[in-house]
Amino acid sequence: MEFQPALINILVADRHELIRIGLRALSKDYESLRIIAEASRFDETLQLALQYKPTIILLDSLLDDGDCLEQIPRLLAHCPQARILLFTSDSQEETHLHALRLGVAGIVPKHQSAELLLKAIHAVSTGQLWFDRNLTQLVLQKQTNQIPKPASVAYTLNSRERRIACMSSKGLTAKKIATVLSLSEKTVRNQLTLIYEKLSVAGQVALCLQFSQLDFCDSPDFSCFRDKCPDKQG
Repeated sequence: MEFQPALINILVADRHELIRIGLRALSKDYESLRIIAEASRFDETLQLALQYKPTIILLDSLLDDGDCLEQIPRLLAHCPQARILLFTSDSQEETHLHALRLGVAGIVPKHQSAELLLKAIHAVSTGQLWFDRNLTQLVLQKQTNQIPKPASVAYTLNSRERRIACMSSKGLTAKKIATVLSLSEKTVRNQLTLIYEKLSVAGQVALCLQFSQLDFCDSPDFSCFRDKCPDKQG
């Protein structure tokens, strides 16, 4: 039997009709993508998200009823099953970092290619985070004086914590980490709460943004899952 990829249901929230038409046309070329609803206002977006329960909400930060960035936590609270992918013309690094802190799973600037947007949609739909670390690096540097050096505090973690933190910093969900390490998802979530506290980070997004400073391992991708995440204290 031929493998059928999981269907990704998408709610598009964009004030530009041409953008919505283009995304609709793009989705028709991919069997795994289905645009189930479209909105141009935040109130419509919230209503449709509750009604259709999409996998992905492709959200522009500016809709017909104004800037909706601060409404992201509200949208996630009402639709916890959805992953928000910010699809925006705003190129400000501070705006992108703020959006990540508010809970978006990824950011794709509108000037990027359709191929990159599709990659982002598939990555976010599987629980990964999608953002440009280089884009946010300058913002992080501005906060250096307020944040303890993670490379030094990382060594306060034990072997299991370091491995879980390493995987989380690369965008893996607690469920995926639990599967890889043969642990319960609840155990991983409890460990992550402790890790965030020890490293003085707000959550997974902050951990991802500081990956290059944390000295967990030499691999920036997923190749370390089996044997390249040892405790480096010894």
